[in-house]
Amino acid sequence: MADTRESPLCIADSAHNEAGISYLLQGIRQYSFDHLHIVTGFVNDKDVTTILRLLPRDATYYFAKANIPRGMDARILQEMAGSAGLKGKAYSTVRKAYAAARKKAGPKDLILITGSIFVVAEVL
Repeated sequence: MADTRESPLCIADSAHNEAGISYLLQGIRQYSFDHLHIVTGFVNDKDVTTILRLLPRDATYYFAKANIPRGMDARILQEMAGSAGLKGKAYSTVRKAYAAARKKAGPKDLILITGSIFVVAEVL
């Protein structure tokens, strides 16, 4: 879902598996933006290794733990993402991660909130 009136543009999508992430990444190619910021988090019982390898290495990442017992610790996700060549910071909450992305993003950037539906729900 995109709100084109918003600057920077923010897109929230609960893609949380290989097929969903692939489809999402194809979809955002239709938008013109200067830099991609990705707010993401997953549940701790999901193998995210394959998903992390699909994500763009030139984006800035904001790793967050959804406020549920199954939420993956943001620092663990950050370490796993680092092994996949992704760079970013870990945040204790989704709201803090999203606020950091909003603060850092320029008006022509794109903020993508994705991963667990629980992460997306906390932003919406």
